[in-house]
Amino acid sequence: MKKISVLAAMLLMSASSFAQRYEYGEPVPMNEGKKHRKSKGGNVEMKQVRYGAFLAPTSSWMKPTANKSDDKLYLIDKGSSQVGFAWGLMVDYFFAENYGIATGFQINRMSGQVNATWNPAMTQPAGAGTVQSADFTYKVQYLEIPFGLKLRSDDLGGGVRIFGQLGVSLGVTLSKKASYDVTFTDTVNGVTVVKTASGDNEKLTGLGVTPILFQMNVGGGVEYAISNKMNIYAALLFNNGFAPDVTNPKELDLDYKGKFSDGNVRMNNIALRLGLFF
Repeated sequence: MKKISVLAAMLLMSASSFAQRYEYGEPVPMNEGKKHRKSKGGNVEMKQVRYGAFLAPTSSWMKPTANKSDDKLYLIDKGSSQVGFAWGLMVDYFFAENYGIATGFQINRMSGQVNATWNPAMTQPAGAGTVQSADFTYKVQYLEIPFGLKLRSDDLGGGVRIFGQLGVSLGVTLSKKASYDVTFTDTVNGVTVVKTASGDNEKLTGLGVTPILFQMNVGGGVEYAISNKMNIYAALLFNNGFAPDVTNPKELDLDYKGKFSDGNVRMNNIALRLGLFF
């Protein structure tokens, strides 16, 4: 009986001590995790890196920054837009749940038309070697590495998120070709005559097309989570080439006489990306 009394007294003392340290309603201490809870909407962990692949039909065009060449000898006009194609791998690094860095690499096939015509306000020199008109369609392929900021929404329901991104990309030329029709003057038996030279998918060498290309990229799209780790991806992106001058026809060595300038030409394109993050 005495032992039972001593045990009861010890239990009462322990309960009294616990009551002094903890009051009802206080939060119970818990270990705080460093990762965000995932859901079907694709919530990500801090510093999560994810990978994806995409295909993209494109519409590209070359746009002169002025309607005359730098030497004022030629009137410059852009032709119609051209259909192209791009594919590549995507890498997203999220430093916060809805904010990240978008990078990767892509192969981009683009083309565009540039037309140059002798300015009638300028006196055309006599003799051979004067380009009177030149219609060029360039076909180029670049290896591009983009780097941009990506912002996306919370899960809007059913695993759907929208996003926007803004950045720049560096492109390196893999191949360059041109189809052309050039009207120029030549001399036959001491008489000046007008000739026409044409080429179809002629391989270009040298610096007729810039070996590097810088572009600004802006766009947005939607993602749909089909599992905790896989998202279907669709985006519309505008790529604005801002430097350097894409074409330099004075560096071309093709089947016509004479040199001409087409001014400062930029390469632009719109891409519809369809892909998958995994």
